[in-house]
Amino acid sequence: MSSSSESYNTIAIYRIELNPPCLCRNQRVSKLREAWKPNNPARRYYNCTKSMISNDSFNFFQWLDPALPKHYKDTLWNMKVRSDDLLVRNGQVVELQKKVEKHKLLRNDEKELDEARIQELLTEIESMKKMLKKVVLIALVYLLFVVMYFKLV
Repeated sequence: MSSSSESYNTIAIYRIELNPPCLCRNQRVSKLREAWKPNNPARRYYNCTKSMISNDSFNFFQWLDPALPKHYKDTLWNMKVRSDDLLVRNGQVVELQKKVEKHKLLRNDEKELDEARIQELLTEIESMKKMLKKVVLIALVYLLFVVMYFKLV
């Protein structure tokens, strides 16, 4: 049985010159872009700066990175999909947090309003008590006058 130091999962590492000058056929400097499609995830390429917004006359295209084996492409693409899903979920969590904070603020405002209303009601109750005392006092005085009147008659 022979032993091998090679691994079937390794990828050859290529020395890539960063942003080499590239000219499209119309003598315009091309732009470095990154593909994010299932068949070429995170694979960089050059194309004419106007090719994305113009007609077919600007059709320069050149891969910068070598093609990856299918397993790595699938893994990268799945990571991208999961990452996008997490970003969406994070946005939903942020929105929920904002709603919770808004609800807390509203509840605090409601508590302040409730406390203010309670104070108003307590003040109103106190004034009603004072008025009731006056009414009772007036009724007692009236009753006293009535009793005295009938004693005199």
